Amino acid sequence: MPGEVTLAHQLGKDFMPVTGGSQVAYVLLETKPTEMMAQVRMPLNFALVIDHSGSMKGAKLKNVREAVKMVIDHLEPTDYISVVIFDDSAQVIISSMPCNDKPGMKAAIDRIQDAGGTTMSLGMLQGLGELRRWNIPNAINRMILLTDGVTYGDSDRCRQLAREAAATGIAIYPMGIGQDWDENLLDDIGQLSGGMPAEFIRNPADAMSIFQQQVQSAVAVAVRNTTLTLRLPTGVAPKKAVKVLPIISDLGQSVLSDRQVVIPLGDLEKDKPQSVLVELMIDPRPAGLFRIAQAELAYDVPIIGVTGERIRDDIKVTFSTDANQTAQVNALVMNFAEKANAHRLVTKVLDEYKRTGKATTRLAPNVTRVLDQETQAALEQINQGQQISQDQVKSIGNKTRKLTQRLDDILP
Repeated sequence: MPGEVTLAHQLGKDFMPVTGGSQVAYVLLETKPTEMMAQVRMPLNFALVIDHSGSMKGAKLKNVREAVKMVIDHLEPTDYISVVIFDDSAQVIISSMPCNDKPGMKAAIDRIQDAGGTTMSLGMLQGLGELRRWNIPNAINRMILLTDGVTYGDSDRCRQLAREAAATGIAIYPMGIGQDWDENLLDDIGQLSGGMPAEFIRNPADAMSIFQQQVQSAVAVAVRNTTLTLRLPTGVAPKKAVKVLPIISDLGQSVLSDRQVVIPLGDLEKDKPQSVLVELMIDPRPAGLFRIAQAELAYDVPIIGVTGERIRDDIKVTFSTDANQTAQVNALVMNFAEKANAHRLVTKVLDEYKRTGKATTRLAPNVTRVLDQETQAALEQINQGQQISQDQVKSIGNKTRKLTQRLDDILP
């Protein structure tokens, strides 16, 4: 039934000037579950796939063990959990089962010791097997994948397993602890599986809060299989689409076609909007009100029997010859656009640096001003031909994709 989800839009400019040329219009689309979804709680089917190689010795493994036990404490008896550890082999230490023997499960976690090398695909393969062990109706199927190092010779296999996970409705949420893991690989695994890019655990003590965020994220899922479609009339063409909340993610050209934009959004969480910024190129128009797109959101809420529900939102803009009207801009939309651009350029700098040890891209002041001081200082070091640490590289990437979570610098 309608009413489970809202879909709304804001324009960068509600009034666009009448000109003789094409213009760019920014459209910010936001969707989130409504209050009626507040009590929805789907069963969780979790696999925790944990690196216990020799490099995890000490504070890293100690804190991760405590974080895994915290996850167990936060699950309900109707939730399923499995735990797999890997080094250069893999071992299932908790087979997939309802979370109803918490003391026994936590005792098994306490027995995890560091050993061996790193072959991540073996752990992923075992974890996927555990997630598929039971047919749990309406379950949120997720793998939490943690490593502190570079996997040995099986990166392509890891990516293929991520694709296979996506095909069976399993999302992977990777985490890298310390500074020696491969962020490109972990980001790929998360995105290929329909999960999220890698989360950076900069200090071992942060493992507890980041694991807790993962549990809260899964528990908050209220709406499944959401897809946002933007249908465009003649004279309007898509230029770019970027997810801006919960994190910034360039959606690439694959979501764009001549007359529409199709964006899979996946799961929606309660009280946590997903927002997408779309750039449209609009042909010249005379003065007047025009529809420049129609947005449609398709979604399921299987736990209450809702499948294939759709809501729509017409997006209209007024073309005007009034300079006072056309000078007005939406600060929120333009702030998102600014931060999405900063993310794109910082990512380009980091990619150049990782490939060559230097970067030729220079960031303008209007880009650097949205970055924090640590990130600005590190980028300045790169610009001066100096080296920065792997810890800084990972921190910059992690913080830059979260720029839109900090909106206190938006003008009222």
